[in-house]
Amino acid sequence: MNVVDRLSEKLLPIVAKINNQRHLLAIRDSFIITMPLVMAASFMVLLNALIFSNATIQRIIDLSSLAELAVIVNNGTMSILSIVVCYNIGVNLANYYIKNSIITDPAFNSVHAGILSIATMFILMPVNSIVTLANGETAEIGGVYLQSLTSSSGLATAMLCSLLATELFVRLTKFKKLKIKMPDGVPPAVATSFNSLVPEVLVILIFALFVFVLNKTTGLNVPDLINLIIQTPLKGFVLSVPGILFLQFFSDFLWVFGMHGSSILAPIRQAPLLQSIEENMAAFAAGHDIPNIITDPFTNAFGLIGGGGCILPLVIAILWVSKRAEQRQVAKLGLTTCLFNITEPVMFGLPVVMNPIYMIPCALIPSINIIIAYFATSIGLISKTVAAAPWITPPVVQSYISTGGDWRAALLTVGLIILDVFLFMPFVLASNKAAAMRGEQLVG
Repeated sequence: MNVVDRLSEKLLPIVAKINNQRHLLAIRDSFIITMPLVMAASFMVLLNALIFSNATIQRIIDLSSLAELAVIVNNGTMSILSIVVCYNIGVNLANYYIKNSIITDPAFNSVHAGILSIATMFILMPVNSIVTLANGETAEIGGVYLQSLTSSSGLATAMLCSLLATELFVRLTKFKKLKIKMPDGVPPAVATSFNSLVPEVLVILIFALFVFVLNKTTGLNVPDLINLIIQTPLKGFVLSVPGILFLQFFSDFLWVFGMHGSSILAPIRQAPLLQSIEENMAAFAAGHDIPNIITDPFTNAFGLIGGGGCILPLVIAILWVSKRAEQRQVAKLGLTTCLFNITEPVMFGLPVVMNPIYMIPCALIPSINIIIAYFATSIGLISKTVAAAPWITPPVVQSYISTGGDWRAALLTVGLIILDVFLFMPFVLASNKAAAMRGEQLVG
């Protein structure tokens, strides 16, 4: 057994267990559901910057009044991300217990878990806040939930309370004495509500009591406490160069063992990356300096050229220098899919997965690209990312859209593709040489 096989034998069970862990699975699937909202907000930000508020276009036709559309769309998308994620985590986690027969009561409904999650989230939020008025003065307001708590800034609170509330809810529903059984003939919706009545009330009271005691003893509110202990350190790690390089390398390292690294690491990286792109979008719409270099669109545009492992340059390198007929055939078939960042045909068809020759560059090259793109962004050669393009957007086009229409970012992506082709080339030639040593027939 070679080194790769031994490593795979030890690594696969561990990662598979992490990938199927119920809490991480619920969080990951919840973030996937939010993607259309992020795309809609990004589209309106770009329209606002490139058309509605563009000085050149305004000389021809004044569309500045339409800029408010971006604000309206943002209020219904990015500004409610935490609420959407909170609800879906509760539903997903409850569905896990139902599908795995941990909860067998037919009256148990996952929708109740989602609604309960939102209820507990708002219980944790303060309704008295200090705000800055239009004249620059500060004032305390009451009875208002701030957007900073319902947008991506509140994701840590949303994730934590939805997981805790659902776990408590599931455990309490197992106690038969807490159920109120309705007579036969009662509509299912009514029966389900009464069946969950006592467990839900108990969960709400537990959360309310915790908030009450915390406020009376320390004067702190829960979101501030979570931000201090969890969200700020996690954001600092993910948005740092060492942090994002570690996560990018580990993601691609998992990919070359046949595991979807991006999905596995999503519960760790997604919340800080969503928050960073939301901050960039808000600053871009307001005409302010863009605060963050590292965002989800940044890693997608420059670290995932052609999908995980930067497969598009590998395909080009194979078509250019490889003399192995089977590799060239796979590369031809996979070229189209790689243009839309779908890597599976090449990953498993070439294969890259478990291939000692191709595993090394596919695990390392994405991180090299990110280092180059980060340096180029930090010195102002290209713009920072301000929008999220759909993940199937082709490379070059994706970087152009993500940076708000910066042609220099598109040009950098072309340069990275060329560089990556040359980095992959020695490994393609090594694969040819290994095939020739095994006595395989090469073409051309």
